[in-house]
Amino acid sequence: MRLAPVVAEYAKLMSRAERHLLAQLKAGRTWTGDLKVSSYQPLGISAVHLDMAYRQLMAKLASVSELAKERADDLARKAASKKTDIKRKTMALARTAKARVKLREELATISVKLEKRRASMKTANEKKRADELFALKQLLIKHHARRAALENATFEIQELRFALHQHNRRLNILESKHAEARNLAVDPTICFGSKKLFRAQFDLQKNGYADHAEWLGAWNAARSAQLTLDGNSSKEGGNQFARLNPRRDGRFDLELRLPKVLTHLATRTFKVSGQTIACVDLHGLSFNHGNVVIEQALANRKPVTVKFLRDAKSWKVMVSVDHATELKTPDFSAGALGVDLNAGHISAALVDRDGNPVEVFEFPCVTYGKTSDQAQDAIRKVAAEITALAERLGVPVVSELLDFSEKKKTLKDATDVRYARMLSSFAYSAFGKTLASACARSGVALRRVNPAYTSIIGRVKFARRYGLSVHEAASVTIARRAMGYSERLPRSSTGTVKVPTNGCDHVTLDLPVRKDASEQAPKSRHVWSRWNGLNKEYQKALAALGSSRRRPRPKRGSRRRGVANCHRCGGTLAGGAENRSMVLRKRQDVPAKSRFSHAARRRSVPGINS
Repeated sequence: MRLAPVVAEYAKLMSRAERHLLAQLKAGRTWTGDLKVSSYQPLGISAVHLDMAYRQLMAKLASVSELAKERADDLARKAASKKTDIKRKTMALARTAKARVKLREELATISVKLEKRRASMKTANEKKRADELFALKQLLIKHHARRAALENATFEIQELRFALHQHNRRLNILESKHAEARNLAVDPTICFGSKKLFRAQFDLQKNGYADHAEWLGAWNAARSAQLTLDGNSSKEGGNQFARLNPRRDGRFDLELRLPKVLTHLATRTFKVSGQTIACVDLHGLSFNHGNVVIEQALANRKPVTVKFLRDAKSWKVMVSVDHATELKTPDFSAGALGVDLNAGHISAALVDRDGNPVEVFEFPCVTYGKTSDQAQDAIRKVAAEITALAERLGVPVVSELLDFSEKKKTLKDATDVRYARMLSSFAYSAFGKTLASACARSGVALRRVNPAYTSIIGRVKFARRYGLSVHEAASVTIARRAMGYSERLPRSSTGTVKVPTNGCDHVTLDLPVRKDASEQAPKSRHVWSRWNGLNKEYQKALAALGSSRRRPRPKRGSRRRGVANCHRCGGTLAGGAENRSMVLRKRQDVPAKSRFSHAARRRSVPGINS
């Protein structure tokens, strides 16, 4: 008999036991002997099976609770940010509404003046008519400007009100989800088979099911897609129900013992202490890696947990054992291999025992735009290459101890799109764990160091001196920091230092003033404080360098609602064609004899001849 149907029925039975226990616990019962005795016999399993089902259920509920706590914290942070946005937009709405009231009053005042000016023009003689016409045009300019500002204010108020409505809707959704996450953290529950698949039954055709029977088969298969049999060190083979027996050829035979309700699926039976044991056998198992570890665990009578997992093709067998790896102490007598992780690649530098760079290496590692499995595979390959290189060179590996979890939570406030993209795809925690695991398996020592100011130190001290890139120079700094070498600022006769940028340029910065030993003795400051000051000056220089190359962008929204730019005065006017015909053409509209003409204004300034 094939093993797959037997494992499927076994997994279905254990899944039913977990669902039964969850229903009993949600009904208010507690895990006591009474619940155990009243449950395992109707289910057709042993009390040991029920204990395993209870432990696995508790582990799943604990995982759901922890994830719900993290989600609740994240939602609380998002809700607080949304409240800040609402407060800011509410204040902006109040300011704009107040400004609109003031604009209406000014517009009404100007309208009254316009009526008076038009009436006075009708009664003005030829001598005063030009002055009255110029004054009327000045009032019209103000009138159009105020009208345009009033229209902009009205449009802005509409946008702010709509934005506030959407923000309030989003805040209500976040608060509702936050309350749900908190409740789930306190009282976790599980939907066996996933909620997504459960909802698929309400739209069968859209989800690719011909009828409800087909969906029901997929639903039952998803609810029993795994089977875990916990290890037990007191039993032979480290497991009471799934026992591995090593063979001479390096493979294993698996003896899967069945509960009583599945005895009819057994391929053989035997008696132990008067009890009949039914089982099925699987011969010639070979694992991808870890055969030696499993053999050691079986020889030392350690617990061996066997897990069956069904994927789209077949059932997979996975074995877990407790295996403590002794970490190797780093020895820097032959040098070190510094590793600097960047977005898209990893730089490594080999330094000798004196801290001098000997050779640099580049490892492409692109994780952006890839699935989690693809990114994990790329990281594992690079970690294996770095570990093999360090093992071949006979030096320890040194990497940074970084944590981007807090920065990733603030991606909403990131002003640089490229920086936000880098953080979203930066898998530094995964790389750190993978590198540590690879080094432990290969017997290579690993040292993690503080990443503070490694980039600026590499730029200043090693990039130009050894012809390295800024990332390679940073990896040199990382290796030297683990070896305990000095990080003092370089000396310069001019008091300046040239710092390369990420491009082909460099910036010249003034070095911080060195203090005398007598001044440093009472309160000595860490060398990083000076690097902090130099790094700030470098960031300022980069900002100035970027602003000098940046082209001015056109103002957004300048053509909205009939608003035209006044290229001569830089302002914004409504009715652009009308105003250009009135005020932006030549000064022939104002007679030369008028006191408002250009010649008259020049005569009014002392020291300027007419």
